[in-house]
Amino acid sequence: MAKQRYEPKKRLLFDKSDLEHGSRPGAVRSGPDASKRFGALLDAAGALAASVGMSKVLAGVNTAREEAYAQMIGRGFRGVVNVVTMHRPNEPGYSRPGVFALDDWR
Repeated sequence: MAKQRYEPKKRLLFDKSDLEHGSRPGAVRSGPDASKRFGALLDAAGALAASVGMSKVLAGVNTAREEAYAQMIGRGFRGVVNVVTMHRPNEPGYSRPGVFALDDWR
């Protein structure tokens, strides 16, 4: 039996003109308020999705970005797909605490 892949009926694309607080699609400016801006990014994505009739937001984050992952779990996001990323050389790069960025590895 072939594995079924999740294909949303509607896709939501947005750019920084749709968001506030200096956010970029999928990431926020680093600094002391990065956590607050990341929360605003998640809230804006949810509000934008709701405004076009979408009931779910699909977003990915590396669990090494502990604070970002905790915010997503706190807002009701749950794991659907597990992905392993490897860096060469074996350094954390942008997958580390203190980074507030979303990924799409589908």
